[in-house]
Amino acid sequence: MNERFARQSGRTDGQSMIDDELRARVKRVLTGDCRVDDFDRLFLDQRDRYHGKESFREIADFVAHRMERNKGLVTQTARDVFTSVDVWSLQMRQKRPSAADITRAAWANFRLASDQQLREGCKVSRGAAKRLLENGLRRMTRAEPLTDRELNVVKYLGNRFIWKPAFTDDQLFDDFRTVLLKNRILSPDESEQLVKVKPVLALYAIVCMHGSSVQMDAVSGELLAGFSNKGRRLEVKVQLEFGDGPLPIMAPICMFLTSFQPEAVCEPALLEPVDDAQPHVWRRPLELNAAGKLAYIG
Repeated sequence: MNERFARQSGRTDGQSMIDDELRARVKRVLTGDCRVDDFDRLFLDQRDRYHGKESFREIADFVAHRMERNKGLVTQTARDVFTSVDVWSLQMRQKRPSAADITRAAWANFRLASDQQLREGCKVSRGAAKRLLENGLRRMTRAEPLTDRELNVVKYLGNRFIWKPAFTDDQLFDDFRTVLLKNRILSPDESEQLVKVKPVLALYAIVCMHGSSVQMDAVSGELLAGFSNKGRRLEVKVQLEFGDGPLPIMAPICMFLTSFQPEAVCEPALLEPVDDAQPHVWRRPLELNAAGKLAYIG
C-alpha cells in the first residue's frame, strides 16, 4: 500500500499508527500467512468502525468477550429462535399457548421470516404483513373479531417454528472486506486478493464462537461448532433445551452457517463421531492451527 493511500484515511496520528499496523497485518494475510493474532487485531481495532456491518461487529464482540453474550446479532437471533420453538412446542409439552405467547412468537417469527416466507405464508409483502400483524394482535387483545387477512397473518406467525442463521460465511466475508475498504485498511487493488482468505476467516469465526453461550431471558444456550446437518457444512449451533414437559426437548439451531465441508478444512480427528446424540458436534476446545485448519487444542 502506498503512502498516499494511507494518508487519505484522515485519521489522527495515533489512529494512523494503528491503521498502519492493520495494513501491515492485511498485507501479511494476503501472502497466505494467516495468523490468529492478525485477525484478532483487525477485528478489535475496527470494532467501533464497522459501518453498520453487523456480522463484523459480532465477531469483534466475540473476540472482546466470549464468556457469555447478552446482546448482539447472534443473541437476538437466538432469542427469537428460542421464542419461536418455545411457543411452537407448547402443545408437545402439554401446555396451551396464551394470547401473550402468540404475540411474542408472532413478532419473533416476523423478524426471522424471509420476505419470500412472508409472501408465501401471509400472501402479502413484509410491510403489509407488519401492519396486519399489529392490527390483528391489537384486536386479539381486545377480544375483537379479526379480518380474514389479519387472522391469516396472526395464525401463520403466531404458532410456527421459523429459524435462520444469524449470518453466513458469505455475509461475514462481504462485511469483513467492506469494513477494511471503508477504513482504508485494504486498497481497492487488493480487494480481489482477499477472496483466498475466506475459508480461514470462516474457521476463525467458528473458533471465536465455539464454547461461548448466549443469554436468552431466563435461560442460556451454549454455542457449539460441528457439521451435524444434512449438507455436512461447518456451522455453529446454539443448544436449546426445554425440560418442562413429559420428556426433555433438545433443539440445536444453527447460528453461523458456512459453505465448507470438514474434510478440506479440518484435521482428521475432528471427523470422528463424538457421541450418539450429536455425533458431529464438537465438545472440546478448538483452535486454528499453523496449517490453517480447524483442530482440537492439545
